[in-house]
Amino acid sequence: MFQKRLMACACATVLALAVACSKDSAPPVSPSASPDAGAAAAPDGSTLKTGAPAAVSPVNGAQPDTIVLTAGKVAGKYADISPSYEFEIKNAAGAVTNSSGVIAGVTSGNNVTYTPPATAFDFDTPYTWRVRAVYQGANGPWSAAAAFRSAVGGYVRGNEVFDPLTNGPSKVINASNDVTWLPGVGVRLNSKESYVEWKLPVTCTDCEFSAMMTNLGNGSEEWKTKVMSMLEEGVNTTENRYRVTIDKRTQWVGQGSRIRYTMCSGNTAGQCTEPVTGFQSWDRSLTYFWKFEWHAGQALLTVNRGGRNGPAMPGTPLPIGYKAPYNPRPHLVRLGSVGGRSEPETNPGTIVWNVWVSPNARPTLPGDK
Repeated sequence: MFQKRLMACACATVLALAVACSKDSAPPVSPSASPDAGAAAAPDGSTLKTGAPAAVSPVNGAQPDTIVLTAGKVAGKYADISPSYEFEIKNAAGAVTNSSGVIAGVTSGNNVTYTPPATAFDFDTPYTWRVRAVYQGANGPWSAAAAFRSAVGGYVRGNEVFDPLTNGPSKVINASNDVTWLPGVGVRLNSKESYVEWKLPVTCTDCEFSAMMTNLGNGSEEWKTKVMSMLEEGVNTTENRYRVTIDKRTQWVGQGSRIRYTMCSGNTAGQCTEPVTGFQSWDRSLTYFWKFEWHAGQALLTVNRGGRNGPAMPGTPLPIGYKAPYNPRPHLVRLGSVGGRSEPETNPGTIVWNVWVSPNARPTLPGDK
């Protein structure tokens, strides 16, 4: 009996050693994680063993025309790693207003950058930002908060224009005439000679041109009272093959305050298309949202009464076909009349803000109603 028990113990010992050896010699099924991406959290809550990135710009309350967040890159403490980054922007109340999420960022030398959308900011407003490294699901410590102030507003980038018009004449305006800047409100077109003009570096061939307007009455002016226009630079109005004029007509000679527009796209004189609505009634106290779109041979004008989300004015949307592409070079965009050989015909008194020209759909802009 003793001999059997001894043999059983010996077998059990051999089996245990075999299992232990088997566990020690098994090859790994996946590479080990970075020693920098540890699970234990530091006192600041970080789980990635890196230093905090250093904010480079904007800092110390700077107010650049375009916000590009720039920080110094970080390295792992125990291994050579290439982390991603997470940028976060807060308003003066401490609420997060924009987050990049985990991104690779754009690297330049020893720095990494993130460009938030221009529409992420209110105009001329204080903000803070911070950034941290992220690697294999672990987060590094946040940088110290850096302060900046958003731009006064307005930009021209390629074939896109945004101008709030609420903080005086922006640097991106190409030209203007006989207008009054109303702080916090917009720009008023004072007379038939008034206009505000932008010049696009890149032609917007399939795009949207939209704006908020008020102080539009039925009127009795004895001309065609234009509110928006586009053309090719250097060619007079009547011979311009890429002319667009958008009118809010008056009660003069039975015009009935109609909405009307003319579009020329590579056409010779007399071949432009001129759709028109029926009679309209306007209220100077209301906001009107005007949006003109042109895409691949189809144009559309919409006017909403009472603001962007108000009902469409009778007869709009107002569609036409046109000869594509719409290709003015250089491409001028205007509030008011296009001018040229014929007399200016701007609708006087119109107040405008938040001009948007872009191949992209109009976002919700600060000040939109």
